[in-house]
Amino acid sequence: MTGAADRDWAAVFGDVFAEPIRRCMPGSSPRSSARTSAEAAPDSFTSRSELARIANEVRLAPGGLLLDVGCGRGGPGLWVAAATGASYLGVDIAPSALAQVHDRARRAGLADRVRTDAGAFGDLPLGDGEAGAVMSIDALLFAPRKQAALREVSRALRPGGRLVLTTWDYSRQPEGRPPQVADHRPLLKTAGLRVLAYDETPDWEHRQRETTRLLMAFVNELAAESGSDPDATRAQPAEAAATIDTMLRRVLIVAQRA
Repeated sequence: MTGAADRDWAAVFGDVFAEPIRRCMPGSSPRSSARTSAEAAPDSFTSRSELARIANEVRLAPGGLLLDVGCGRGGPGLWVAAATGASYLGVDIAPSALAQVHDRARRAGLADRVRTDAGAFGDLPLGDGEAGAVMSIDALLFAPRKQAALREVSRALRPGGRLVLTTWDYSRQPEGRPPQVADHRPLLKTAGLRVLAYDETPDWEHRQRETTRLLMAFVNELAAESGSDPDATRAQPAEAAATIDTMLRRVLIVAQRA
């Protein structure tokens, strides 16, 4: 784990999102899951039912500002913005991802209410209380200082506004990842956020293990498709499989700023 907290994640994800969309984000699922919304095309383990819940939980009126932190290519966040009528601000550390948010917004007819900006959990490009709601899908694990990250989210969120995110609790520290925690609820409370829901994702472990098993089984085909070295292609699902062993649960969190 040495050096993981200081790893250049902007470079890592810049390379990932510069690849064709068929490639998976490190530690994430492919987009072939039957339970995943095809139009959202997420680089994550989110599903259509989970996105529908997020759209309901953010409690945003049409025109309210939805901040999507660690938005990646923007699929899940744009899905929620379309469902709620919200204005959308996607924030990510990878410029290659943000460019694709705009392309996807144009194709979805959302370009007039979508903008993006470079930023991270610990440094959001918003003033105090500007966001009507904040969402984040499977991205908080890459924040090296999670307490500071949640304080920054709370600062950017309007009083009474909601944070809805998915992430993982860990039983021990995974290799190659920033520091993790066993329970995010104390951090949320310290950040001034009242936890309204903290729900374990049904069948999360089986789905993640099956995803990594299939990726390992088809390493040669995937390498040939992308023109990559098979050993390099094998390293991603192997790392993901080892990371699953350190996870306690995947959770969907709903919290409200006081």
